[in-house]
Formats: sequence, structure tokens, C-alpha cells
Amino acid sequence: MRRLGAKAQVIRIPDLEGWEFPAGRRTRVFAGVAGLPARNFVVGQSQVYPGGGIPRHAHENEEVYVLLRGRARMVVGDETLDLSEGDAVYLPPHVPHELTNPGPEDALVLFVYAPATMVSHWIEERGEGGGTG
Repeated sequence: MRRLGAKAQVIRIPDLEGWEFPAGRRTRVFAGVAGLPARNFVVGQSQVYPGGGIPRHAHENEEVYVLLRGRARMVVGDETLDLSEGDAVYLPPHVPHELTNPGPEDALVLFVYAPATMVSHWIEERGEGGGTG
């Protein structure tokens, strides 16, 4: 991490190790619970491998997913959405959602959520127990 002036900081996303999840993705957090010291929100990306995904979950956070590369299928509540590059999806608090990559190549999903917490489904999926959000 590089500090610029009194407040600005820079990180290189490829330098972030991130977390590997059993459902078939690597998640890197740029700001919030890791990376840059944002206090009110979290920003990161998930590299979702072919056939991999983000299991169904719900949390108290508002969230936006932006599909930067590849294809994805989301289930939000009981609605199924087929996403392509450039699509953004708003997810209200407490609405169950999941994402899978039906394509032959990795999908890259940017996510932003608030408030800044470590969402419990990350902890549960990795078998670490406990958690908030």
C-alpha cells in the first residue's frame, strides 16, 4: 500500500492475495474489511471459476454486483437473471441471492456493500465459524 499526501492511498489489486472459497472463486477485498481503510463500505472483486459461484445467502447489507467480465447467472429472491459484461444488479438488505458462472471462462464480479462488515457467509463457507453481517 502506498500513501499519497495526507489522505489518499493506493494498492495494486493483483498484489492482494484474497481468499479462495470452496464454491469455486477467489475474492479480493480492496477497501473496508481488508485493503484500503474505508470505514463505511466494502469494495472488492470475485473471480468466479467456470461452474463455480457464490452460494445462496442473505445479509443486512445493501449490495451491488457489477459483472466486469464473462457471464453469470444470479438468483435474487425467486427471480433468475442471466447477466453479461457490464450488467449491474442492486441487492436490497435481507434478500437471498446467489451467483453461478455457467460460462467456459472465469467471470469477474465487482461488489460494493454497506455497511462495512465481514459478511457471515464468507466465514461460514470457509468453515471459520462466528461472524457478523
